[in-house]
Amino acid sequence: MKGWYLDHSGVAVKTQNHLLLFDLFGDILNWEQGGGLDEGRLNPEQIAGEDVLIFVSHEHEDHFDPKIFELKKHLKKVRYVLPEEFDEVIDDAVFVHSNMSVQLDDCKITTFDSTDIGVAYLVEIDGKLIYHAGDLNWWHWEGEEEEFNLDQQRRYQQQMKLLSREVGKREIDLAFVPVDPRLEDDCLRGVTCFAQNVNAKAIVPIHFWGDPSVFDRIQTAEQARFFADKIVCLHQRGDSF
Repeated sequence: MKGWYLDHSGVAVKTQNHLLLFDLFGDILNWEQGGGLDEGRLNPEQIAGEDVLIFVSHEHEDHFDPKIFELKKHLKKVRYVLPEEFDEVIDDAVFVHSNMSVQLDDCKITTFDSTDIGVAYLVEIDGKLIYHAGDLNWWHWEGEEEEFNLDQQRRYQQQMKLLSREVGKREIDLAFVPVDPRLEDDCLRGVTCFAQNVNAKAIVPIHFWGDPSVFDRIQTAEQARFFADKIVCLHQRGDSF
């Protein structure tokens, strides 16, 4: 299995028989400029022979761009997995809502309820278990009302328990988890809670707005010591792992 960091929460994962694409937006989809996955950009010619699954966690512009639907013109085999509100935009897709499972011929998709909007995905495919959080995070904002922050804590911890129950004694092979530097000293709450509840071989931080200083924070924070060795450190778009 190989992965590429494309930008923000946009990532690509190549398994034995499939190419999974999550939360594509913006310049990732400017294939007219050339480049490819190693440059943090999708190039239809590079992936034309792949069995492609495109996942969208929600409709925010830093996670979704309608241009993804143009890929149907360029790729031989492409499927979309979308939150159910997208059924007004496209007919031919797998539509999901939070806290459900869908068994397809070649994979199982389980969703979790975001603490913002949309869903998080757990995908079992080609013998691998891959988690992409979307905007499911512990959003603890300094200066926000205590009621809001406590509600975020409750909802996030609940979803991590559900994720832990779904994974059971297995290990997630690759997990994409938000580490948003705008949360300042609270930016590691979500990934720490994730690591406390779920066994994962590798954790790839996402949603860090191009600010690689979050990786220094993870490596030095006391609360992250027990999972820091599982972190895949990123430096720029196109980094592979």
